[in-house]
Amino acid sequence: MATPPQLLPVPATPLDTEPVAPTRRPRGLRRLGAFRARLRTQLAHACLLERRPPERFGFRFDAAARMFAVTGLLYRKYFRVECHGIESLPSGAFLLVANHSSRVLSWDGAMIVTACLLDAEPPRLVHGMADHRLMTLPVLGAAARLIGAVDGRRPACEELLRRGAAVLTFPEGVRALAKPFRERYRLRGFGHGFVHVALATGAPIVPVAVIGAEEEAPLLANPSWLARLVRTPVAPITPTIVLPLPVKYRLHFGAPIRLKGSTGPDSVARQAQHVRAVLQDLISRGLAARRHVFF
Repeated sequence: MATPPQLLPVPATPLDTEPVAPTRRPRGLRRLGAFRARLRTQLAHACLLERRPPERFGFRFDAAARMFAVTGLLYRKYFRVECHGIESLPSGAFLLVANHSSRVLSWDGAMIVTACLLDAEPPRLVHGMADHRLMTLPVLGAAARLIGAVDGRRPACEELLRRGAAVLTFPEGVRALAKPFRERYRLRGFGHGFVHVALATGAPIVPVAVIGAEEEAPLLANPSWLARLVRTPVAPITPTIVLPLPVKYRLHFGAPIRLKGSTGPDSVARQAQHVRAVLQDLISRGLAARRHVFF
């Protein structure tokens, strides 16, 4: 005869048995997870500030979040970036104009874009304007598009600004990447395209002085044959190859500049020179305040 269920024997519980505590991730992993979650929240907020979704230029949210997690760690832990004046960024569209210093990879651009996502209030997704030849490269170009960079032609820049976006441009262009170490922090001549864009859209220009990038990878050579081989405008050879030295970055955001006036060549040239002079002064003041290259 089967034993009724209520009369089945109950196994004895040993007196020395303790409940098993749930496993917890190491503190470092918890902090990393919290950082990534906050970054995704910041990125989502930044995307909503644009009047059209950034995906139309190749941006992909999940891929961008992963890449910004990497640049964010470099921003906080490797370059230990200090931001000055970022609280004065305009609330709407604006055009960042910065000195270009990084060699093989655009770490200076990555740190500016990451600063605006992590430390600006509200957080902003900044679209870097890249040389169209670089944007055609299968790896670098594709990665740049995923995080919001676009081909550095005037129509794309104007469209972004008219939709309330933030844009980063380097008016020195690729000429700055071939600058010898002895000329560090001396601005090369500016192109005039950014002035035409600012006049056409009414977007304010915010100068950004990047201090530290000129020492991250000193230029040894820039052979033209190598540039032709790898299909890039320049091919700077540095002692660090791809990995930059752990310099301390300092970003100085200047007061917004609103350009007005004629689009004639003389007027545009004068306004470009004015912005260049303001940025050179901002660089000089940033260098004077710096204590050391590495700390």
